Amino acid sequence: MTHAVEVEGLTREYIMGGEPLVVLRGVTLSIEPGEIVCVMGPSGSGKSTLLNIVGGLDRPTAGTVRIEGADLAEMDDERLAIYRRKQVGFLFQSFNLIPTMTARRNVELPLLFAGASPAERTQRAVAALESVGLGHRIDHKPTELSGGEQQRAAMARAIVNEPAIVLADEPTGNLDSRTGHEILGLMREMNDAGRTLLITTHDRAIAESVADRIITIVDGSIESIEQGGTS
Repeated sequence: MTHAVEVEGLTREYIMGGEPLVVLRGVTLSIEPGEIVCVMGPSGSGKSTLLNIVGGLDRPTAGTVRIEGADLAEMDDERLAIYRRKQVGFLFQSFNLIPTMTARRNVELPLLFAGASPAERTQRAVAALESVGLGHRIDHKPTELSGGEQQRAAMARAIVNEPAIVLADEPTGNLDSRTGHEILGLMREMNDAGRTLLITTHDRAIAESVADRIITIVDGSIESIEQGGTS
């Protein structure tokens, strides 16, 4: 069976002030289709860098990343852009919504880049917002939404192109506990719909409540891989 995500010998090194800074050190892991994997670790451990590389936002210094068998290193910038647009959805701690646009317009953006017609963009954006319980707020701008509602809008944007994989970087980090649990419930629904989820978090309780497996990264290396609370 082809892995949803396969990472082998992944290393990422930056040059800071003329000195090398190694953020990932030979990380190897695989994620199966339909699995929820949480990556834990302290700030600066490399978990966000791992997510960015899997998402095609950054390239590794060494190592291989395969998504459903396709090697990201063999993709040029145009093919990587198509990969990001069609195969993965991104969810960030800071929501990353455009403040001058309504929730619907924010969710439509990936469809605009995909070349969908205006009618299709509207129909699919509204359906995605309704699926995360935000159908009554589609014409509100981010400043008119609570933190939880902004993250729901961001979730709708992440799934509007129906990606197979959702990458979530500390998706509950800016939310209170109750709202965070609501967002996690929606992420389980994403998974129930057949999506593979790779989530970074520093909160073990969150990881144990949602993950099939928990991977702990310390100083750029995998320290442990264990079963999550849902397995």
